[in-house]
Amino acid sequence: MKKIIITLLVNMVCMLALAQREEIVFTPQWTAQAQFAGYYVAEAKGFYQEAGLNVRIKHPSASNSCINHLKEGKSQIITQHLISAMKHINAGLPLINILQTAQNNSQMIISHKPLKSVESLRGKRIGRWKAGYFELGVLINNQYNLQVEWVPFVQNVNLYITGAIDATMAMAYNEYYQLLMAGQHINKDQILYFRDLGCNVPEDGLYTSAEYYRTHEKEVKAFAEASKKGWEWAAKHTEETIDIVMKVAQANNVKTNRAAQRWMLQEILKVMKDEKTGQRTYQLKESSLRHANSILLKNHAIQKAITYKQITKP
Repeated sequence: MKKIIITLLVNMVCMLALAQREEIVFTPQWTAQAQFAGYYVAEAKGFYQEAGLNVRIKHPSASNSCINHLKEGKSQIITQHLISAMKHINAGLPLINILQTAQNNSQMIISHKPLKSVESLRGKRIGRWKAGYFELGVLINNQYNLQVEWVPFVQNVNLYITGAIDATMAMAYNEYYQLLMAGQHINKDQILYFRDLGCNVPEDGLYTSAEYYRTHEKEVKAFAEASKKGWEWAAKHTEETIDIVMKVAQANNVKTNRAAQRWMLQEILKVMKDEKTGQRTYQLKESSLRHANSILLKNHAIQKAITYKQITKP
């Protein structure tokens, strides 16, 4: 009995000490789903708490992006695609990459009709996300002068299913699965992967502002390490990770199912592996940044190259 009381008192003291620590609000770029499973695991398994962090995960809305949350000081750490982060840096918002989860690109264009080449998209009506992250599609359109008509959508695939558009941008871990589950028969010749068009630019990474990094370097690094631990745990415990994801989704009123989240987690873990080593490195490669710079500069999407030091050190 005495040991139980001592344990409870120790836990209470730890909880009080944690509550007094400055809160870190983490905002992923989209609603609750397995795309962010490692962070949910880090919270649920107490990895952030073990690192001495007081973390709250707050998702954005379609009308108020994670980047807005960061600018307004409502969030301290967010996720972003590398291309998006570089464009924000170019526009004058200093962002620091503290962890690079994705090492590859999972974006694609899915067409109703077979695609002989990228030229098959000329003049077509193509769906793209209203919330953003379609920059590579726009760059490809400009590079090949395809004169695509972009049709924004929020988060469903109804435009494609009803035939209102000729093709749609999609993620291998999300919209592609939704279309398959909706009964769409999609052959390989109906898909163009961006990576096959010379645009294998890594997607998700963790970012914070240069100012927050300078004033909270210890906490930022601890958050990155605890998040890495969460992803590694998720990779080894798939079903329990799905349990955690489903709880977070339900708490955020996101309608989904285990099968969809299992597919997403598996695809996300694939994107996280280095193509050469097959390992999850969690680091932004300089070669990936150079490649992204080349694409953006060639299409006049940024005025000057973003340096490795600029995006990794404040």
